[in-house]
Amino acid sequence: MQIIGLKLLVTVCFIGSVISHDQPFSKISVHETVFALNDAAYVKASPLVLGLKGQTSEWLTLTLHNPNPSIDDWVGVFSPANFSTPNYKDTGKASMKFRLINQRSDISFALFSGGLSKPKLVAVSNSVTFANPNAPNYPRLAQGKTWNEMTVTWTSGYGIEKAEPFVEWGRKGEEKQRSFAATLTIDRNSLCGAPARTVGWRDPGFIHTGFLQGLWPNSVYTYKLGHKLSNSTIIWSQIRQFKSSPYPGQDSLQRVIIFGDMGKDEADGSNDYNKGRGFLLQNIMLVRV
Repeated sequence: MQIIGLKLLVTVCFIGSVISHDQPFSKISVHETVFALNDAAYVKASPLVLGLKGQTSEWLTLTLHNPNPSIDDWVGVFSPANFSTPNYKDTGKASMKFRLINQRSDISFALFSGGLSKPKLVAVSNSVTFANPNAPNYPRLAQGKTWNEMTVTWTSGYGIEKAEPFVEWGRKGEEKQRSFAATLTIDRNSLCGAPARTVGWRDPGFIHTGFLQGLWPNSVYTYKLGHKLSNSTIIWSQIRQFKSSPYPGQDSLQRVIIFGDMGKDEADGSNDYNKGRGFLLQNIMLVRV
């Protein structure tokens, strides 16, 4: 069951020079997976702990060795990258980099041979984890119901029974205040059925929303997310900032960004379920704006 669970969440990373225009996921024969563990083979991931400086994503290096390499060997992982090493078939060794994001659980890698139709598990790596998998991450800003209100929504691994969520905020350089945040989540029964309720299920964590009210117009505000534990310890996010809206009717410059479907893609070249590649440059420009 562990192998099946892994295989249904992995993305394919071919080690040899395999070129295909089909999505690898569509070819993985999960039910055909067998154990073929080799004591001489290994997969090593480093560093062991990610996000020591509060990052929500970080690059990781994977080294591996297979004494019986073949062109259709591949690596499976929860957050993988696309990679090819032309000399792998001759040396049986490879090194690659992965960009992992904090998904509130540890991560491991697996080396498979036999291609996608007859996969054989050859070796499993050590596990790696983020320094605090439950830390508040991925804040999203949205205009509130009034011009002088901003909402902040984020995700964490802390339910309301474990920690009190809040936003500490204020005008840049001035005294800060705290606003309590509401907490929601979903479970398997919130979804319509299989595979979402079965092999496709992944715990989404907890979703928190705080309301910043009474903002001054055209002002820069700083904020950070916090979770107060039962022992009064506070888990903080990184400090971020935004500029509040102008006063209604004020003569001000407004910019509107219009774009089409950006698709889905990863900075490290990870394969995904979608057909075609996403437009990463457009994503980067939106973040900069």
